[in-house]
Amino acid sequence: MKILSIAALLAAALFVPQAAFAGEADYAEMVAMHARANGVPEALVHRVIMRESRYQPGLVGHGGTIGLMQIKLATARGVGYTGDAAGLRDPNTNLTYAVKYLAGAYRAANGDHARAVRYFAGGYYYAAKRQRQETVQQASNDAWLEPNGNPQPMFGTVPHKKLAQRVRNARAQAAQ
Repeated sequence: MKILSIAALLAAALFVPQAAFAGEADYAEMVAMHARANGVPEALVHRVIMRESRYQPGLVGHGGTIGLMQIKLATARGVGYTGDAAGLRDPNTNLTYAVKYLAGAYRAANGDHARAVRYFAGGYYYAAKRQRQETVQQASNDAWLEPNGNPQPMFGTVPHKKLAQRVRNARAQAAQ
């Protein structure tokens, strides 16, 4: 009897991964289309789907996450979804908005797959905000440089006429 139950468990274990891969094959074309449209690697989308729902499109998780990629209704609305929660159970609709959100996480993670998965699950607002601040700071630093690399005078972009004349005179004397 023990041998029979062990054999049954082994046989069942062999078929469970095949069921997961069958789901992957069913959605491979759809995933490829949405990944290309949003500039995200297909492998990353498959990784998130496997992590979140194991290719079960009707799954509703804790906290109101829905569908293949387990996206929340509020998150989907944040990237443009206008339907109701039941609409996110449709695999194509779910992928449309969840991959769009994943693309933002992927950009915030600078292409790092593991970090993109974490940002997808927990949000990437603060990471994206930090990147924007760093970009603005870099642009601000660059704005204070003249084309030749010298720092601009600290009187702003529209100098007073007398001050500008003094600067030109000082530079002319220094050049002689």
